[in-house]
Amino acid sequence: MTGHKETIHISVLGKEFAVSCPEDEREALIKAARYVDLRMQEGQRGGRTVSMERHAVMAALNMAYELLRLREQSVSTSAEWIKRVEGLTDKVEQVLRDELKERP
Repeated sequence: MTGHKETIHISVLGKEFAVSCPEDEREALIKAARYVDLRMQEGQRGGRTVSMERHAVMAALNMAYELLRLREQSVSTSAEWIKRVEGLTDKVEQVLRDELKERP
């Protein structure tokens, strides 16, 4: 459950923004703002002078790409674990069936 909302101030590329968020999400939002700022600063280091809007769009595209890659990896990893668990379950069931057959 989210708590009381508060307004915090974040900085991205030297510009201040007031953002409202639940108290219990404050730290996560601050970390996200730092990450966005870092990604946008990386775009600036390219040497080209472009608008903040372009930096924002490029940073958003890069972060969306990262997120989608992580989601795909997560799904792939989950599928692998499901196969392993199913394989282990099959082995345990076989051992139990064998044990039951051997009992008088």
